[in-house]
Amino acid sequence: MFKYILLFLLPFYCIQGHAQNVDYNRVILPSNTSNVEFSERLVQLAWDNHPDNHAVRKEREVADYELTLIKRQWMESFRAQGNLNEFNILPAGEIQELRANFFPRYNFGVTFTLGDIFMNPIEKRQQIKRVEIADEDIKSSMLRVRREVLTAYNNFLMLEEIHRIQSIALQDAESNHLILEDAFKQGEESYDNYVNSFGNINMTKIAKLNAQTNYLNSKLALEEMIGIPLEEVE
Repeated sequence: MFKYILLFLLPFYCIQGHAQNVDYNRVILPSNTSNVEFSERLVQLAWDNHPDNHAVRKEREVADYELTLIKRQWMESFRAQGNLNEFNILPAGEIQELRANFFPRYNFGVTFTLGDIFMNPIEKRQQIKRVEIADEDIKSSMLRVRREVLTAYNNFLMLEEIHRIQSIALQDAESNHLILEDAFKQGEESYDNYVNSFGNINMTKIAKLNAQTNYLNSKLALEEMIGIPLEEVE
């Protein structure tokens, strides 16, 4: 029976064993990376320029500062006290000399609370977890930025091509109309076909206008992500 259980669990173990860690230097390439593809450069710019991504990195810095403060809290828990034994500074005499034999010249002590001793390590571990959560938030943001930018760029390329096709379609419609107009003037084409040619041009113009609007809007959406015009991307 145990053998069959092992055989059942083996595929799951193999799947887990082949799991790979994500290299986040490949999710968003470092800014000093050379020979970067245009799409990857857009991802870099979005990560470096967009305020949302600045905020998530600053949250990580805040978590670091708070961890540093917790590590230093123990210093506030200690209280040092000291005094000079008055019997050692009074005029000499038998009583003073006798008491000086039993009392030290200086008194010094340190006090602290037990609560701080037990609570500080817990707070420290808690804040370490917050730092780790901030790290995970950064990683999540990197994955999100890459997906959103590349999706926006792919959409931009598609709409750019659609706009190009619609522009060619309008040119063809206008050229065909000129040919049909000459044929109509020579009595070789019907009036209905001539009128329909006008209608075809207008429909093609509307399609081109829609394509142009979608294309320009996709360009604006992409530029909002990267913070600069596409023409200025190097």
